[in-house]
Amino acid sequence: MTPPVTPRLAVRRLAHRYGDREVLRDVAFDVAPGEVVGLLGPNGSGKSTVLSALQGLLRPTAAEVMLDGAPVAPGGPKLRARLGVVFQQPSVDKTLTARENLRLTLQMHGVFGAGQRARVEELLAWAGLAERADEPMKQFSGGMLRRIDLVRAVATNPALLLMDEPTSGLDEASFRRVWALVDELRAATGTSVLVATHRPEEAARCDRLVVLHEGEVVTVRSPASLIEEMEADVLVLETGHREEVRDTLEAALGLTLRDEPYGLSAGCTRGHELIVDVARALPREKIGAISIRRPTLADAFVRLAGASLDDGGSANGAGRGEARR
Repeated sequence: MTPPVTPRLAVRRLAHRYGDREVLRDVAFDVAPGEVVGLLGPNGSGKSTVLSALQGLLRPTAAEVMLDGAPVAPGGPKLRARLGVVFQQPSVDKTLTARENLRLTLQMHGVFGAGQRARVEELLAWAGLAERADEPMKQFSGGMLRRIDLVRAVATNPALLLMDEPTSGLDEASFRRVWALVDELRAATGTSVLVATHRPEEAARCDRLVVLHEGEVVTVRSPASLIEEMEADVLVLETGHREEVRDTLEAALGLTLRDEPYGLSAGCTRGHELIVDVARALPREKIGAISIRRPTLADAFVRLAGASLDDGGSANGAGRGEARR
């Protein structure tokens, strides 16, 4: 029998309050060596609070944290010494060049001389920015700033990398470039990654997801297993008559519909057959378009938490208790 792997990070009974408001309740999860674990949830779900507690930016109300099997204080020096952090907003000094930012980072960690110079060149080449290393970073795009943020965070080979919404606002090409670097990093060094996100496409990059809603863990699962439990199809209705369409389809076909930016959607099986029934049940002027797509992690989150990843509000009035029944 293969012996169990000691988690790189183990978090138990993590809780936090802001005054009378409880923002984390009994949060627990593990991150294995070399694993990417995502904290998935909308704004206000507690993702950034978890990362802030681990970094030492706030003192949690309660927590038990283990690093490679040894107890450590959340935010304490033993944990911080082995952390790399990519903050929600770029933390580089834009008046400096990329090379100067990396030199400054290494100097703060006590790396000087030939070792520093060699490491800076290695990091610049890895980020694909060697040719622009001596330009002020205020001239860099958002994606380039994010890459330097990432290489600064791992300059001293941390055991655990924390990333808070690392690709927020990036275009698709920059998103892929950042995640290619993350994948290369963990393959080469075994670095563990804990990433907070509300982006389904980012969550899909993770090995496992800690699904958070209103400060509680709803489930810890792989992205694939969350989607496998969904209905086979998602019916998409573009309409400006939501309430009338909802009432008609609930009465005629027994559909449970949820609000979307463009109209309504519903999980279903045999979706192409259902399109015909929907078209028959509704006047043509009430529907702009009808289509079928495959379910996503955003759909899985709504099913689990009764809320949208977009804004943290509940969908169709469903709260955490209703979603779990």
